Amino acid sequence: MTGSIHSAHGRGKRAPGRWILTACLSLWMGVVGAADNLEISNAWIREAPPGAPTLAGYLCLNNTSDTPATLIGVDSPAFDHVMMHLTKTVDGLARMIHQDKVVIAAKTRVCFEPGGLHLMISAPGHRLVAGDQVKLSLRFANGSHLHIQAPVKAP
Repeated sequence: MTGSIHSAHGRGKRAPGRWILTACLSLWMGVVGAADNLEISNAWIREAPPGAPTLAGYLCLNNTSDTPATLIGVDSPAFDHVMMHLTKTVDGLARMIHQDKVVIAAKTRVCFEPGGLHLMISAPGHRLVAGDQVKLSLRFANGSHLHIQAPVKAP
């Protein structure tokens, strides 16, 4: 009889809404936690000559957590496309190699900098000059996003 009394009062069964709420909160907390363990520094975009169709962006990501973080993309309302590239010299020629993802190992730092990893930023909506600020949204494989402002700097 005790089982049926609990069921009648809703204690013996879990309400679907409560489970869904718990699952959503757990997922949200995990995503927030992942973003909280990444520190972004030295973000900037190189000013390009007038009419240039592409610019380059740089930043450092410091993963303070015990688990790796995987950057899978970058978006900006100021540009049509933002891609991650790695510059490599092969047979004396510098080549840019598209990167689908960049893994930031636990307790390590990865920097996008001239001559190495960088953001290839295409088709700005208008000319950006030194002193302008650009919004960037970094997307990670776990579903988290980090939103930053990157200043435009003269070369």
